[in-house]
Amino acid sequence: MVIRNLVIALFMLSLMLLTYDSLPYFQFSVYRPISMFPMFLASILLLFTDFRFKKGDVFFLLFVMYSVGHSLIVATNNGDIGSSASHIITLLFGLSMYRVSVYVTEQAKEDPEIIKRIAKSIAIGFIPPLFAGFLQLFDSFFVRNGFSGAFTGLFADKVYLRRIQMLSGEPSWAAIHMLSGGLIMFFLYKQGFRKQLLLLVATMLLMVLSFSAYAYTVLLTALVIYVLVTNKNRGRMLVVLAACALVVVVGVPFLIETFKISGYFTDRFQFNFNQLINNDNSFFIRLVFPAIGFMEFARHPIFGVGGGFYYTEFASLLQQHFSSGLKFSEVYDLVFINPYDATSRNMVSKVFAEEGLIGAILFGGFLVSIFRSCGANSYSKFAFALCIALVMNFDSYAFLDFWLLFGFIRGGGFETEAIRTGMPVRVPVRVKGQIAPVRPIYSEWRRKA
Repeated sequence: MVIRNLVIALFMLSLMLLTYDSLPYFQFSVYRPISMFPMFLASILLLFTDFRFKKGDVFFLLFVMYSVGHSLIVATNNGDIGSSASHIITLLFGLSMYRVSVYVTEQAKEDPEIIKRIAKSIAIGFIPPLFAGFLQLFDSFFVRNGFSGAFTGLFADKVYLRRIQMLSGEPSWAAIHMLSGGLIMFFLYKQGFRKQLLLLVATMLLMVLSFSAYAYTVLLTALVIYVLVTNKNRGRMLVVLAACALVVVVGVPFLIETFKISGYFTDRFQFNFNQLINNDNSFFIRLVFPAIGFMEFARHPIFGVGGGFYYTEFASLLQQHFSSGLKFSEVYDLVFINPYDATSRNMVSKVFAEEGLIGAILFGGFLVSIFRSCGANSYSKFAFALCIALVMNFDSYAFLDFWLLFGFIRGGGFETEAIRTGMPVRVPVRVKGQIAPVRPIYSEWRRKA
């Protein structure tokens, strides 16, 4: 019982630290979510519990073993142990975060107090970064002198001028937290945690006003995937998808023009592909780097180039096929100055490039098993769709939001009593005075928080 409580406490601490992903005091990598350390410690403690992996998790475990072994073999051949070690560490952190998320959400099905603690932890985790986000919003729209950067710089290694990054190291990472956290907030609100509504509204408002093309693209992609994989409420979801697309295509450009918002990111909402690929460094990287990953897969289709070794053929392929991108300083640096830092920026591309067809089949089997765990649960299906959409611009196996949502799905964290039993939950209501002897009074059960 003591170990169980420690695991749960460490999980709650991770939720509180969810959005702190690039603290300036720890320089071990670019993406460094501080919350992965409590998760890793909790995963070690799980060894002393009765936790067991689910049936479909065998694909993930085989993938991890194959990836680690293959990476070490490649590292031995080319003498680069450092890249292999970095890859293995992030993979083990991902496995740890997944295990802990599954365990705690399983426990939450049996103990309503854990759900309450999750709601409180989410609130604690999001209130400070949302405050920072609205401070950045006020700075970006009205003051425009960068005063918010002094506060943001205490929690993020890199501060962006006139961008909404909350307390994250990148605006796109902030968007990831708002999307995944927003889904959990919505579920909690629908379960009766009414205080989550204000937090949810603030999160969604900030996400829209962040003018993050990545956030909008992920949300639209997730909605498309959700429509494709579910038969329930498909017509309603198509309407929601159309409304969201209209907001992005018409509403966002209108807001940018109305508020006179400036910045390189505003050009993305002119939807001019040629202009973006030739002038937008971020757009070029998000499109070309994954493409290079699939080129590497074409060269090494069975085994791939090895976990952590995407960079080995990156420079030659970029110079051969996409040399125009060398005018961007970040691309130039990755080709000639810091080649070891080159990554595919896309988890699907990363798996195919580094693990080949063998790794892709194993990881794909794991994804299929996760999808089957969704059942008829609409929350779980949307969480699955969101995870697939999120990795279009993210390739780290230490991706906390990704494993957190998958853990919620596998552990039944998005289930309700009605979903589990097929019957609505009803409990007697205590009333003062006499109670009619024949007709007891009932009402829908709601948790209060």
